[in-house]
Amino acid sequence: MVLITSGYFNIRMVLIYKKIKILTVILLLFSFTHVVYANNLTVKLEGKLPKAVHRNIHSYLGKLPTTELERSAFINSAKGNINKALQSLGYYKADIIIIVKKISVKKATSQLIVTITLHDPTLISNIDVSIIGDASDDIAFIALMKNNDIKQGDKLHHGKYETLKSNLLSLALQHGYFDSSFIENSITINASYDYADIKITFDSGPRYRFGDVSFNDFDLDTALLSSLTPFKQGEFYSANDFHQLQYQLQSTQYFSNVNVAHAQKIQDETNNQYSIPINVLLTPAKSHQLDFGIGYATDTRFRLSAGWRTPRINKHGHFQETKIEYSVLNPTGKFIYSIPLSHPKNDILQFKLTVENDDFADLTTKFYSVQIGRQVSNIWNRQVYIRLHQEAWEYDLDEINPNIIWSEKDNVQYLIPGVTWSKTSRSGSALDPSAGFRQTYNIEGAHLKAGSDNSFFRVHGRWSYITTLKTNHRLVTRAELGAIYIDRDAELAPSLRFYAGGDQSIRGFAYQSIGSTIPSSSDPNKAVPVTVGGTRLVVASIEYQYYLNDKWRLALFSDGGSVTNKDEFEPVYSIGSGIHYLSPVGAVKFDFAYGIDNDDKGWRIHITLGAEL
Repeated sequence: MVLITSGYFNIRMVLIYKKIKILTVILLLFSFTHVVYANNLTVKLEGKLPKAVHRNIHSYLGKLPTTELERSAFINSAKGNINKALQSLGYYKADIIIIVKKISVKKATSQLIVTITLHDPTLISNIDVSIIGDASDDIAFIALMKNNDIKQGDKLHHGKYETLKSNLLSLALQHGYFDSSFIENSITINASYDYADIKITFDSGPRYRFGDVSFNDFDLDTALLSSLTPFKQGEFYSANDFHQLQYQLQSTQYFSNVNVAHAQKIQDETNNQYSIPINVLLTPAKSHQLDFGIGYATDTRFRLSAGWRTPRINKHGHFQETKIEYSVLNPTGKFIYSIPLSHPKNDILQFKLTVENDDFADLTTKFYSVQIGRQVSNIWNRQVYIRLHQEAWEYDLDEINPNIIWSEKDNVQYLIPGVTWSKTSRSGSALDPSAGFRQTYNIEGAHLKAGSDNSFFRVHGRWSYITTLKTNHRLVTRAELGAIYIDRDAELAPSLRFYAGGDQSIRGFAYQSIGSTIPSSSDPNKAVPVTVGGTRLVVASIEYQYYLNDKWRLALFSDGGSVTNKDEFEPVYSIGSGIHYLSPVGAVKFDFAYGIDNDDKGWRIHITLGAEL
């Protein structure tokens, strides 16, 4: 009996297991079938509907359901949501018929067919928007009301109504009306839904002024902190000025963190005085900042750099920056010590020491420069300076029979006063602007009777312009002009002459290889031209760029120009194409240029990193 019972039990267990297995499969199939059905619900709108209505209905309906429960709720609420969508655009009178149609039982697909017949929209009969309080005389609010998009006789549009209310509140906060509120805001529609009346009464309350600005204990002159505050106590509050305070403090790099916040409002109703103090919490930046870098450009090849910056040396806000860059062609070293005058960023006195070696196309030069100047920034950046410049150079002449006139190593010294102006405007990304214009001008000179070995006068201008023609199409142009006036018998140091050629000049030619030339040898049969620069400079470039996506763009360009001496003009030009990768630190450009200089033609690859402005 035990064996029979045991066998029967085993048979029962097998049967129960099989039933459970079948049930599980059925449940899975049932569940899968309903998910597919829900995912295959589509919505079709029928009737003569404007595009705005069509979009608004889909917006109010929301995303399609993904479960059976959501599907039922979606269908049941569809008519109510469609009504809301229509009414928000002024269509209070409309016939809506909804049908759920099964398209395929096998594929479990169905369609929600909505047929809509629009009748005359509700029109605005009267609109009454009034502002009371101090803002009633505020020109910003007067301008807002003048440009109000809601007019009598227009179709009722709830979105425009809500936008107007939002604009009133936003403008109030921007201009310091912190107690503003709506006394009344309503839309009244008549019984036949033909007309609507809009009434908005906005009470701005008093306008607050800037109160005292309190800084936490920080080892920096009070006068210096005050110069970074773009407003004075007692001036009307402006959100732009409030945010500008944060920006000004951060731009000095004195601080690792800046927290600017409103304090408790001060209300003196008796004297009708309302103010809002500002609290500023400053965290000092690191005493010393180091950075190291490596880069490559076809002009200078591989470059290593190291920088050391002291953002705040003392309580007077002095700061220094030392930078060393090494490349085979152009190793440089710079030390800049800055002293704030009236403002730590916009008005500073600078001492600058520069040591630089340059391996030009056909000569090598080394110069030292010590400069003192005042740099002022407002709409234009202006720097007035005087520098002591000493330079020694040597031409790459024929070793066996060099040009005797030019074979000696030259060494000169100048005392050069000068002034530089620059201005940049841009829109869009700083690394890849959609539009912009940069202009730079420099005038400098030296005189034989004022501490210089010879006299010269030099003017130089550079311009870069960017515009977006239409989506994905951008145009980049640049130009450069320069002239040097000097006695023909005097020789000017190479770093002060003009050259062209290279990544940022005329592509298709080697770095600074374009200029006036001299023969390398006294033997005419062995002489080859040696580039020594020139006193007249003309360069222009135009480049069309097409964006493939957010990361890549193609380029077609043409560069041209001339570097010669007075009364000479020997133009060269190039054409080419490129592909640019838009990296987080700027565009990485691979340009292929075909340079043309009379019978001398050839291809050259240019690789650069950076923005055009």
